[in-house]
Amino acid sequence: MGDKVSTRSDSGSSARSWRAQLGTKLSIRTQRRRWSDRADTWDRHNDVGMVKIAAAALEIADVREGMTCVDLGCGGGRLALELARTGARVVGVDVSAAMIDRMLEQARRDGLENVTGRAQAIEQLSLPEESVDVVVTNYALHHLLDPDKAKVVSAAYTWLRPGGKLVVSDMMLGRGASASDREVIASKIRIMAKKGLPGYWRILKNAARYLLRVHERPITPDAWRRLFEAAGFGDVRVVNVVSEANVVVGVKPIAAA
Repeated sequence: MGDKVSTRSDSGSSARSWRAQLGTKLSIRTQRRRWSDRADTWDRHNDVGMVKIAAAALEIADVREGMTCVDLGCGGGRLALELARTGARVVGVDVSAAMIDRMLEQARRDGLENVTGRAQAIEQLSLPEESVDVVVTNYALHHLLDPDKAKVVSAAYTWLRPGGKLVVSDMMLGRGASASDREVIASKIRIMAKKGLPGYWRILKNAARYLLRVHERPITPDAWRRLFEAAGFGDVRVVNVVSEANVVVGVKPIAAA
C-alpha cells in the first residue's frame, strides 16, 4: 500500500515537473521571438515612468568602480551601460541575441570596454557562486512564469558575494484582488482612455494579456518580498516609484566570524 502511494506521488511530481519545464520552454521561445522583433524599436517607446524606474534602480544599486554586476534582461543596455560608466564590470544577459548585439554596439560607440553580453534566457542562466557584487534587473522578470521568478531570486542569492545586492525594479501588482491593485489598474485605464481609439485598443489588448498572463505576469510587492526572504536575503525593502512600478532590494547577509 505504502509503495503504491509513493509511486503515485512520484508520478504526479514528475508530471508537474514536465509541465513546468514545458511551460518555461514555451515562455522562453515566445520572449526570444518577441524581443528580437522589437530590438530596433524598443528604446523609442519607453515612457517617463520607465525612465524613473530605471533611475531608481541605479540609485538603489549604488554600484561603484571595481564591482562585478549582472543585468538580467538587459535589452539594449539601458542599465548595463550606466552601470559600466561607474567603472564596474558588467555582464548583460538577455534572451534576444539582437538585443545583446545592440547593447554591445552602443558600448563600443561609447568606448566602454567593461561590458560583456550573454544571449541566454534568464531562467537558464548559470554563474559561479559568490562571483558577483550586484544583480539588477529592470522591467524583465514580470515576463517570467511565477515558479521561474522564485528560481531566479534563489539563483541570484548563490551568485552574490556576502553583502551583495539583488535589485528588482518592475511592474508589481496583483490581478485586482486588493484595493491598491484596483486603484493602479483604474489609473492606467484612465490614462489610456484619454488617447481615444488607440487608447481603447491598448486597454483591450493589455487586459487580454494581463488576465490571460500570456506575456505579462506581474506579482505584488509583498509576493516579491516573500521570494527574497525565502531565498535568504536580509534587509529587504520595497520602494514605490510610479503607480504600478516598484523596486525591491535585498542584501545577502555576511556570515558572522
